[in-house]
Amino acid sequence: MRLSAVSSMMVLGGAVLCLAACQPKPTAAPGALLGWAYPQGQKSNLPPYPTGPQHIPGSTVTYTGEALNKGAGPPDWFPDSHPPAPEVVAQGRKGLMACAECHQIGGGGSLGTPNLAGLSEEYIVQQVREFREGRRTSWRANWPTNQDMIKVAKTVTDEELAAAAAYYAALPYKPRVRVVEGTTAPATKPNYYGWLDLDPDKPDQPLNGQVIEVAEDWPRMLLADPNAVIVVHAPVGSTARGEALAKSGGPGGQVCAACHGESLRGSPVAPPLAGRSAAYLARQLLDIKTGARSGPSVSQMQGPANGLSDEQIRDLAVYAASLRP
Repeated sequence: MRLSAVSSMMVLGGAVLCLAACQPKPTAAPGALLGWAYPQGQKSNLPPYPTGPQHIPGSTVTYTGEALNKGAGPPDWFPDSHPPAPEVVAQGRKGLMACAECHQIGGGGSLGTPNLAGLSEEYIVQQVREFREGRRTSWRANWPTNQDMIKVAKTVTDEELAAAAAYYAALPYKPRVRVVEGTTAPATKPNYYGWLDLDPDKPDQPLNGQVIEVAEDWPRMLLADPNAVIVVHAPVGSTARGEALAKSGGPGGQVCAACHGESLRGSPVAPPLAGRSAAYLARQLLDIKTGARSGPSVSQMQGPANGLSDEQIRDLAVYAASLRP
């Protein structure tokens, strides 16, 4: 073979190798590392209340599991701590689930459902309308929790919505989240309705970059105890990385406190984030980033969210969850 031909082949081969090596590596689709925020197991019934008289710490109220299982309405363990709840919150009506079934009488939410207490009336009304009008869907298609809320939003009347919003806006916000950083978390299994149940028959599992939210005391959480704690098991360093991102503005350079207020406690233009579920906050950021949540109410968040990686979404959510309102 002539030397010029050999040289040409070497150059061509080198170019091919360089072309292959220099090609950008494929990036994971948004949300590929955030499946932990959208747990969904096999379809099943909600767990029943235990039978017999039921009590929770600090309350003088007694319910029987039998009455609760027969539809007595969501338990109200501290009736003197809030004004009378409107019917739409406490009982619902035919075809409309009571708000407190998921968000509790005191507004504190539960595993898989957000805390509504202390949000402004305008914000609560606006978000329900976003569900109703198709601008607040989910990155995970047909996710049951989101589908249930869309159904509620399309069923509730404007008068009922206004009453519920005014009621929850008047309640004090009490955080119930505790962040624990580590390398492992209790073994869990996904519940159909959007949270993680403990799997006590298995040993602790490696976090592997995930965030695992579980009830510190499952029997109290099941009884809708407003003081039951949600433990956020997060990778080591998540809180510090999230704080740095929040204060720098991350890739988009928009400091979180500019809209969400000092220590992310909220402002007239944006809701409070401090002390809320990390899984819930991660879902909102990813839903906004992917366009599943859109409309005027989140237009200012679309730019900052678009620049965030899955890991950054996780760290910001953990940091916000760690703050005290």
